[in-house]
This record gives sequence, C-alpha cells and structure tokens, in this order.
Amino acid sequence: MSTFSINQAALAEIQRIFGYSNSCRDPVAQLFESANAGHLFVELHAAIASGTKTPEELSAIARTRAEDVTSEVRQLKLSLMVGAAERAECRSRDLHEIGGVTFALDARIVQALHGYCLTFEDAHFFFRGADNTAHTLSAILARTKK
Repeated sequence: MSTFSINQAALAEIQRIFGYSNSCRDPVAQLFESANAGHLFVELHAAIASGTKTPEELSAIARTRAEDVTSEVRQLKLSLMVGAAERAECRSRDLHEIGGVTFALDARIVQALHGYCLTFEDAHFFFRGADNTAHTLSAILARTKK
C-alpha cells in the first residue's frame, strides 16, 4: 500500500514521545488534531468554577453556547499531534509500519496521505506535500473526499 513518509525530526520526536509514554509497554503512534477552543467557552468555564449551577443549568449553558459558536469552531486553527497508544488495544488491520514507526490508522487515511511527508518543525507536526506547504490532516482528508 502506498503511504506517507517521515522526516528525521518527526521520527526523533515520535521516539521521544514513546520514551515518555510510561503507560504503553508496546507503543504505536496515533495521529489526531486538536484546537484551542477554550476562549469560546469562557462563560461555561465561569459557571462551572462558580459551583452554583446545577448540572441541568450547566447543560443548558453548554448547549446554547455550542450552537452560538458553530461557525467559529470551523475556523479554529488545528494542530497535528502524535500520541502513543498501546499496540494491544489497536486492531491489527489498522497497524501500518511507516518509516520505522508503527502507526494505528485506518487504511483509507494511510492511502489519503500518499505522497505527503510527516515533518516536525518549530515544535509542531505537519504534513508537507509535493508543493512543500504545510497541510492539516483534516484538509488532506477533505480533499480526498471530493
């Protein structure tokens, strides 16, 4: 199966992550994206911190705020992350050896990443394409659905 490549800096960082992963005896890499959305829920955080709201009131505040920020959430800057997972907890069909690292990824994702290089620069992971521009995992997957 065609797959992506990994540069030396990304490989070194993944090995460092594995080294710090005391909870995984046989770690495999997982890719995910995160975004800092905390600023969108300041009122909810304050309500929780106050300790004066009931669970029902907190749920109502959260639902209302989630509806209000839907368009803002789509515009958040995503960061590509690599985490360690225990090999035994992953399906064997999702384990792929790539550049000396075992990744737990659906085969369709591995195929969508063909031709990209996982890089680690300025303390961040990126996928770089043939054009050498940084891409998010979400953007790559969205492009393959078209």
